[in-house]
Amino acid sequence: MTSPLTPGAPLRPAVAGAFALAYVALTVLGRLTVVEGRTVSLIFPAAGVATLWYLAEARGLEWRVLLPLGAAHALGLRLTDATPLLMLFGSLSIIVQTLVLGVLMRRWCPTVLGAGGTGSLREPRVLLVGTAATAAGCSVGAAIGTVGVALSSGDADVWTAIAWYARHVAGIVAVGGVGHLAWEWRTQPIPARTHGGSRTELVVLWVVSLVTTAIIFVQPLPLEFLVVTLSVWAASRFRSFPAAVLCLAIGIIGLILTLRGFGAFADLTDPLVGALVSQVFVVTVLMVGLAVGALGDRIDELYHDARRSQEYAAEQAHLLAEMTESMGEGLVVLDGHGRVDRSNAASRRLAHRVSLGAPDDEALARLVDLVLHPAAHNTGSARAELGVGDVVIPLDSSEEIVLAVTRTALDGGGADGDPHVLLVLREVTDHRSGLRPMASFASTAAHDLRGPLTAVRSWLSLAVEDVDPHSAALVPLRRAERASEQMGDLIGDLLTHALAESGELVVADVPLGGEGGVLAQTADLLGPDDRLEAPGDLPVVRADPVAMRQLFGNLVGNAVKYARPGQPAHVQVRAQRKGSRVVVEIQDDGVGVEEEERSLIFQRFHRSGAVRAHFRGTGMGLSICQTIVTRHGGTIECLAVPPGTGSVFRFDLPAAD
Repeated sequence: MTSPLTPGAPLRPAVAGAFALAYVALTVLGRLTVVEGRTVSLIFPAAGVATLWYLAEARGLEWRVLLPLGAAHALGLRLTDATPLLMLFGSLSIIVQTLVLGVLMRRWCPTVLGAGGTGSLREPRVLLVGTAATAAGCSVGAAIGTVGVALSSGDADVWTAIAWYARHVAGIVAVGGVGHLAWEWRTQPIPARTHGGSRTELVVLWVVSLVTTAIIFVQPLPLEFLVVTLSVWAASRFRSFPAAVLCLAIGIIGLILTLRGFGAFADLTDPLVGALVSQVFVVTVLMVGLAVGALGDRIDELYHDARRSQEYAAEQAHLLAEMTESMGEGLVVLDGHGRVDRSNAASRRLAHRVSLGAPDDEALARLVDLVLHPAAHNTGSARAELGVGDVVIPLDSSEEIVLAVTRTALDGGGADGDPHVLLVLREVTDHRSGLRPMASFASTAAHDLRGPLTAVRSWLSLAVEDVDPHSAALVPLRRAERASEQMGDLIGDLLTHALAESGELVVADVPLGGEGGVLAQTADLLGPDDRLEAPGDLPVVRADPVAMRQLFGNLVGNAVKYARPGQPAHVQVRAQRKGSRVVVEIQDDGVGVEEEERSLIFQRFHRSGAVRAHFRGTGMGLSICQTIVTRHGGTIECLAVPPGTGSVFRFDLPAAD
């Protein structure tokens, strides 16, 4: 739907002219209800038009409304033979009243349509705040108008101020409120009631409401309060705008019948009091309808939000189920009693390899028992190439497979409150068996090369000492000596890597901090001005102590080695337990790692061009770190950090029980 009232845009001249004509017409209509001997009219629906006119204008251009509004008010009073003094104070009253109401609405409810946003009047808070702004504006307007009546005719009293206030409040609530809902209806889609009524029900409701209201006001008993039930019916079954139109129609019928002398309100002695009570009746019917409608809208919003959340959760659950079913790793969830609660296809395939032909539940139960209690089945024999968490599983075919097992406690339990446990099973049979000959060859080669290299380095040292310091032969001898030292470092790193990859891991509880912790053992790597910072409550890991010293020694040593030239190294170590793992971060302020190198630095012998030009090394240190972390069931990565801020390495290790 398109609307000539675009929120936040300046009013077109034609629209402003339509507002002015509507205001003059309703002012004349209201003035026709002036009781003989009184100056104040009984009703004043034009106040609602003034409010809508102000809110429809763009912020900062309100003067384009206020000045024509005063002129239109004066014209309407002039057409009904009002005195010049009443015209002056009446125009001033409506200008100030509209200004106060509009300013308060735009300050208190900046998200509402016409106040700076596109929000609805149907929200409970907006309805409450809008009522307060209406009361404030009409109070100021009534005070000014009463002064004008007193100066114009001299018959002003307390009832004059009350009547002025009431008729403007009724006009703003009736015309302004319903008009604002119509504006919203035309500019944005309004969702239907979740369990709303049909068109047939709406027609029946209109007929019943109009006939019932007429009968109630015509009959002699004071039963006008029963009409409120019709507004509740309308607001609870239909959207706010059509319900508000019906409530307005009910109120208008009651007001017209009161002015014609029907109903309990007309029996009051003073026509002004009768009109006042009837306007309170109109406002009550409308406010009840708007309040019930706002509450119903809020309930519908919550219902739709719950439905959307439920649908989203179902979609996520379906996606998660598809993801787990398509994974190559086996996933098994155990309940608080150790029984299999859930599993994926990969875990069931592993289970059927262990127990051929057995049902899913029996095969999974046996697989879990073998994984959790390897010693009871004599499947936990130590092998050098096995990592922390590796379990050897025998098959019915007399073969065996190796599973890398990760066990994690899950937040939240079942009905008994016991936590669930997630087992991640990854078959590493080929990888672990392939390590044996490779690691054996690397270890043997590195060990056998050390003997001849030691002899070469010794003879080179003797030759350097015997050569004349000014001889030209000294330069190539020095170069050969440095090359032999580099070869020694490389052979040492190869041997270390072979041990890290295939050496037997002796698992124990290893403290990271403290006097006897791993970090304390790396202190000799620091220079006199270097700093190593770590909190005193670092977690304890379940790992091989020798491998941990190698891991932290390499990372701390790299931080010292690759410090900025001329600056001491500053190393920070952080660690936090997350479930069954300990996540460690080692941060330095050194030369850092280029973005394109972060995924390559863990490869064996890889060294970037910038590092190779200024620092010595073999390119094996980080590869050794990755091997150690991997054998402990974790991963290591170099995090992305802003250029010039050093580097951060993050890895995870098994947590001690």
